[in-house]
Amino acid sequence: MIKQIKEVTHQPLTPINTTITQKRLLDDLHYRQAKQIIQHLLDKGLISTTQFQKIDELNRHSFPPLFSPESVDTSTFQS
Repeated sequence: MIKQIKEVTHQPLTPINTTITQKRLLDDLHYRQAKQIIQHLLDKGLISTTQFQKIDELNRHSFPPLFSPESVDTSTFQS
């Protein structure tokens, strides 16, 4: 039996601004650390899921992570 190979198609890559400042790196680190802490509190039953989500939202505003759903431009993706 011979396998048929399908042609692979992809979207062309678009250039993005890749300049990352030290502040952005620190914000990302602080967000990830804060998320680990509140995840631990949630796992131990010390906070509710609703509280976790509210705290996480506040943390995202205080320490914007480098890659969050809001920071990804999906407008050029094809379905």
